[in-house]
Amino acid sequence: MKTSNQSRNFTKQVQTDLLALSDADLAITIHQWMGGKNLDASVLNVAEDTCLALGYTRVSTDSATEVSWLAPSSIQLRALLTAMDINQFAHHVIPLAFQSLHTIYPEWYEGVTFNAHLANYLRRLRASRTTQNA
Repeated sequence: MKTSNQSRNFTKQVQTDLLALSDADLAITIHQWMGGKNLDASVLNVAEDTCLALGYTRVSTDSATEVSWLAPSSIQLRALLTAMDINQFAHHVIPLAFQSLHTIYPEWYEGVTFNAHLANYLRRLRASRTTQNA
């Protein structure tokens, strides 16, 4: 996927701000964006390649129609997100955030504008968590 310099810059900023979250907040945020309710094995409505790219492990179930996924450790997730180049991050992570947050914040629009708002959202999330833990 070809992206403009502005889009690449905002995508990189989102990656930086996401990785600035604590391990727990990072894991919870990604899992919520994937549609998981808690970090136990969950049925996720996310493409298999994205689950695998983010370190999720397929869990056997009795049902042949549903696939459950076990979230990676926060350390493993952080390592995978850190190792992603911008194109991988834009392919796997940005769509998760968009799908999860666009219905709540439609005024964020999409593309570069969405990424700019998402970066600010992640900074506010980190600041609020830091204040709560102080």
